[in-house]
Amino acid sequence: MSDAVLTAADLGPANRARLIRLLHREGPQSRSDLAGALGVSRATVSTIVQPVLDAGLLVELAPVQQGARPGASRAGKPARPLWFSDAALLGCAYISGDGLHQAILRMDGEIVQEQRVPLDEDDPIGGIVAASEEFFAGSTVLGLGIAAAGMVDTDQGAILEIYRAPALTGMPVAALLGERLGVPVVLDHHPRVQAIGDLWFGHGRELTTFASLHTGEVLGVGMVHHGRVLRGDQGAGGEVGHIVVDRDGERCVCGRIGCWETVATLPWLRREAERAGLDGAEEMTCSALVALAAESSPAADLLQRYLENIALGIADLEQMLGLQRYLIHGDVGHGGRPVEEALAEELGRMLPRRRSLPQVIAVPDDDRATLLGAAGLLLSSQFSLDVDR
Repeated sequence: MSDAVLTAADLGPANRARLIRLLHREGPQSRSDLAGALGVSRATVSTIVQPVLDAGLLVELAPVQQGARPGASRAGKPARPLWFSDAALLGCAYISGDGLHQAILRMDGEIVQEQRVPLDEDDPIGGIVAASEEFFAGSTVLGLGIAAAGMVDTDQGAILEIYRAPALTGMPVAALLGERLGVPVVLDHHPRVQAIGDLWFGHGRELTTFASLHTGEVLGVGMVHHGRVLRGDQGAGGEVGHIVVDRDGERCVCGRIGCWETVATLPWLRREAERAGLDGAEEMTCSALVALAAESSPAADLLQRYLENIALGIADLEQMLGLQRYLIHGDVGHGGRPVEEALAEELGRMLPRRRSLPQVIAVPDDDRATLLGAAGLLLSSQFSLDVDR
């Protein structure tokens, strides 16, 4: 099983991808350290490193003596570890039915500045453009990586449809913001960008195969297979909320009957909480329900049903793809250890025992993985670090 971050036909871009991921995971590294970790010669390391140095993304830190033991003579030229430049800034954004979440990040993944802006009811597209212009004014970002919560065309950099924000349908995001900001702009589907964030910066750093599942108002998944972030033609795929789990169920906003999204998202949870007479039903969340379940039988029953419905779709994904590890973000991610244990129990009932049961990890990150993934998406486009080919 390969530990390469991203798969690419060109060895140079592939090794640059591995270089960036290695630094994120291990911290500052000398050329000698990098040569050993990447399995290449010192001369090849210089070839890999130099374009990234020239671009201003990396800097050489002060020299340090390597391999010195107390009392031993210090021979040889001190190593100069490589690390990310503080001057290299990345623009990141997440567009959803809730609004615009944007940030400026350093190369090491630290957020320098961020902002959340609700959608303008009268002119949502114009509002996004204006908010982006104001937020990034005066900054020197290398470009802008954007995650969108609906169907996208990655070739055109356009939103095809966000069911919860239909006024954004057809928005040529990359063209509009690229022209206004004067920097390269790349766009992809939100859960896939979230998976890039997990892979480069988060719980997926030590994994080569996993699924990154977003829960909440909608459902979506980004999939990583042997270090490769999977994407269909023009950015298709990942819309798992619209796989059918009940042919006799409710009609979904997409027009189909019985989609997973109709029984495993916050709108369903809040309706059922109201029917059960639970306090705070209109704003119910998974974490709030976990707290209530300790003292209320109706809350405990609803929590079990909610997690059964979440597990139903995860089991289908596991039967199809066998990814074995599921990083759960969004609403259910905030449920913590009780949610992990309950989902594991449900999956144990739903899946055959011929293989080991999948691992479920709750990730309460409030879109952090998405913003970090947008940074990874931008770097992929700027330095030929192909995320899916």
